[in-house]
Amino acid sequence: MTDTTIAELKTPTGKTLKDFRIPAKLTQNDQALIELIMKSESMKDEERQYWFNLYEVMNTAQVDKLRDILTRERQKLAEIDAKYGKKPQIDPVEAARKAEEMAQRRAAEQAALKQREAKIQAQEAQAEADILSELDGL
Repeated sequence: MTDTTIAELKTPTGKTLKDFRIPAKLTQNDQALIELIMKSESMKDEERQYWFNLYEVMNTAQVDKLRDILTRERQKLAEIDAKYGKKPQIDPVEAARKAEEMAQRRAAEQAALKQREAKIQAQEAQAEADILSELDGL
């Protein structure tokens, strides 16, 4: 287990242990497996619950195989992150702030464009009126 306590574990989707039905036997005997299941990036939350449900009917060899698969997944992902560099996590608050700034900037640009279009239309209308008054004068 890492420095995270079992109660603090979250899935990549943000769910906690309270969101799952976990057999007491698993909680008492194999918290490391719970961590592997919870942190797996290849599972959906429904699959996590499936493995928690299946735990009580799995034999030791099957549990060991599941642990091995999840451990290898974690190792391979760590290797990929080390090789290619993991994209930095974006703070949701910062992302929302940037999105709001971009929306405001876009709205300001659209307003300026509408003003320019209105000015051009007014100039064209004035030019058309001038031409018509000239023609009326002939």
